[in-house]
Amino acid sequence: MNIQKPEGLLSVVIPTELPSSPNSRQLFINQDQQDEEASDCPLLTPSPPPIQTDKSLQSTPIFNALEGTPLEMIPTPTLENINTEDGLNAFMNIVNSSSKPLNDEPSSRDPMVESTSSGSSSDTNEPVCAQLLTQLNTAYQHLAPDAQALFYNQENGGKPPLVGIQLMVPKPPKDYRFMKWNWPLIRKTCFWSLMSVLAGCTALVIGVIVTMPKKCDPPMEWWQGSTFYEIFPASFQDSMRSSDGIGDLRGITMRLDYLKGLGVQAIRLNSIFPAPHYPEYYSNISNLTDVNKDLGTLKDFSVLALEIHRRNMSLILDLPLYPFVKSLSEPEEDVPTMKTNKTDEQVFRKRREDVTVGTMIHEAILSTPSTSVKTVRDVLSSVPASLEEARKQELSSNRMYDQQRHPVSEAIRIWQNRGVDGFYLKGLEHYVHEAAFVSSLRYWRSLLRPNGIFICHSNVLNVVTSVTSMNSILSRIDLIDVTLRMTNGTKDIKAQIEAVTKGMLFEKAAYPWIHWSVDTVDTSRVASTMSVKNASLAASLLGMMLPGTASIFYGDEIGIEDCECQDHKDLAHVHNLVPMYWERKDGSDSRFSSVGVSTWLPEAGKPLETSLTGVIPEMARLRTETTTIYVKAVLREKQIAANCDVKYVKDEIIVIERWYPRRNSYVYVANFGNETRTKDLSSLYYGGHVVVGPNSRLNRNVYFKELTILPGEAFVIKLDK
Repeated sequence: MNIQKPEGLLSVVIPTELPSSPNSRQLFINQDQQDEEASDCPLLTPSPPPIQTDKSLQSTPIFNALEGTPLEMIPTPTLENINTEDGLNAFMNIVNSSSKPLNDEPSSRDPMVESTSSGSSSDTNEPVCAQLLTQLNTAYQHLAPDAQALFYNQENGGKPPLVGIQLMVPKPPKDYRFMKWNWPLIRKTCFWSLMSVLAGCTALVIGVIVTMPKKCDPPMEWWQGSTFYEIFPASFQDSMRSSDGIGDLRGITMRLDYLKGLGVQAIRLNSIFPAPHYPEYYSNISNLTDVNKDLGTLKDFSVLALEIHRRNMSLILDLPLYPFVKSLSEPEEDVPTMKTNKTDEQVFRKRREDVTVGTMIHEAILSTPSTSVKTVRDVLSSVPASLEEARKQELSSNRMYDQQRHPVSEAIRIWQNRGVDGFYLKGLEHYVHEAAFVSSLRYWRSLLRPNGIFICHSNVLNVVTSVTSMNSILSRIDLIDVTLRMTNGTKDIKAQIEAVTKGMLFEKAAYPWIHWSVDTVDTSRVASTMSVKNASLAASLLGMMLPGTASIFYGDEIGIEDCECQDHKDLAHVHNLVPMYWERKDGSDSRFSSVGVSTWLPEAGKPLETSLTGVIPEMARLRTETTTIYVKAVLREKQIAANCDVKYVKDEIIVIERWYPRRNSYVYVANFGNETRTKDLSSLYYGGHVVVGPNSRLNRNVYFKELTILPGEAFVIKLDK
């Protein structure tokens, strides 16, 4: 039976009769199952049913050529010769012939390997991907299920027709667009692009790591957390050129290296202005722009400022406002432009109004064809305001003129040009109730250079009553000076510290910092007021431990005392300004003044021996390097909190802790009593090592389980994290 096939399809011819021999049938079934397992494409014909047949195989050709030409007839094996070697070989040839390609048609057993189209030969040079896709252009023909079922029913005499099933797959184009792409170039481009991205990311990460700051410290101004040194110029150092027993500006210049070694970052000079009886009555000054002749000249001051700045330090100058400044504004009757009485002012205003109104009415009448009451009313309503506004502007301009030529404003401008970096406004509390206080303070602030600062005493905040004046102080003053009293015991010290750290100045980050001091030019020496004479250095360490800017009064770093001058009882108000004691080193004659020169007050005697000698430079260095100590407060959850806490006060022992997030905490321990104390403070801390203190404890571990503190001794402990 021949079946015509369209072009491009494979035709399979099935014989009309199949042998019914059981052996041949079993052989055919086995061969069919073997071929189905070996085929890459699943057969469409199901496995034959297990029906026995006794008919012998017919000698009918199994395959025909595609064009209809019959193949060479092969003798059909019979039951007699099927078991012979020659008959078996002949039968296997018949079976195997079905797997051979006919007329270069693709094999139905492996269509993905052998493929071609009618009328053309396969391109063996095509890429593998193209060959695999081209293999889909094939057609298969298998036994139909009905024909195969009837084949096994030949025992009943049925002669089934053979039905061919043709599967056709559309042939895709042989030339795909992606086949023409430059794949080597694409691979190289992708590779190097990926490598470039990885290299860029690596460089970015390395750059971020390199540029990251080594320490995450909060930004600070030069005066925040610094160490100031207060000097009374007449008592610090007498230069050899004058040798008159009074300290001078040249003497301070001689000692700048000493101050730099202490770790001082700003030098504050008390009154240097001309006074009739200087230095005994230094506060009775005559002006705020000159230098007292006993201290030197303006050239000496310029040299001093230059040398201070060359050592990377700053210069602060006290401006004694009270009692020199009588008022922040001049009376109005003293201003020439304001010399008009009330009657003259009323007459002048009346004449001005009459002239203005008459002129405008006349102009309105000329410009209006017919006058009416409404027209006159409109003209009158357009008359400018009275002279009250002009008077207010004139008063404002006169007040500005007064502020510009005010002695304080003039002093700020002049001394800044001479190298001063900040001003201590002494006695400012006497002017807070004046009407010109806010405007004057605002104008003075406008005169300051970007790095300039203002300092005032805490009494200013205690006496102010106006909210406007309070806000002006908090916004225009940089440091508030607070002097601690050390004479009433540790409990009183704790109360003073907490009154400040838990007060208004720590409510906002922009509020002024604290300028801590234990004594000053207006108070007695701390060494003379405390019961433990050698505890002055411990008190200075306490001031440097508190949050803010620390201030040291000259001589406190060695513990000098007030002058006990029986012959100068009338000068008791300056006994704390005793001339500085300079220790002689290497046999040199280092004194306050030349030998044989009488000083204006007896020179200070040798201070008492103390184990804390040399701790001030160490503490100043620690303040500059440790955020925990020099920072004022910590911002936590949008609230400002002082990072300082007085942990313990008992038996004249005081323990103060300074902390900062993710940093080591520091603890200050001091004994201001006359007895040695041994305390168990393990409930507070476990242990640490001493970073500032006596040589016997320095850089050694301590434990709070049994802590012994000698009288007048103090040290700073760095706690373990």
